[in-house]
Amino acid sequence: MNAANQHQLADDASKIILDAAFKRFIHFGYHKTTMAEIADDAGMSAANLYRYFENKQELVAQCAARCLDDRLERLRRFVSDPDTLPEEKLRQYALELVNDSHALAGTESRIGEMVDNITRERPALLHSKNEIHYGFITEILDAGVARGDFAISNVDACARLIHSAFMMFDVPLFVGLYERAEFDRRALGVADLIIAGLRAK
Repeated sequence: MNAANQHQLADDASKIILDAAFKRFIHFGYHKTTMAEIADDAGMSAANLYRYFENKQELVAQCAARCLDDRLERLRRFVSDPDTLPEEKLRQYALELVNDSHALAGTESRIGEMVDNITRERPALLHSKNEIHYGFITEILDAGVARGDFAISNVDACARLIHSAFMMFDVPLFVGLYERAEFDRRALGVADLIIAGLRAK
């Protein structure tokens, strides 16, 4: 077997393991999930599982990274759309965060344990993904300034503050606080408040 085929098999096995691990973490929680259970769900021995992932912490970090990357890819699609106005992109941004949080935080979800674990054990992972969020929001703001829609003296700092304002909609733990319609209203309300403050006078 050549190196390319071996690499593909390793990628396939890793994907199967991550799929199995994510289902376990979401349904049973991080603490009640064992490597042996993940291996069984993935159709392999625990010894084989350890060939791909060193421990459960590494697995949960990879699951979180994949989940965050999927979210960022969905955001990237409309942020880069030249036909959507910057104001509408900010509204879509807030709503997409709500959509994602609701998708992850069903009634039986234990996503909170994953969030807590990554926040404590792998903060650098979250910071690196947040930098991409800042870049996306900066791109939206730059487009608004270029069109004459927004008046912003420091776009980079503004992007970070907007991300902070959107944080409530970006964390699945808050989903249970309100009905979905109320969450949408709040997300759009925050976006509209931000847009009103950004508009060129």
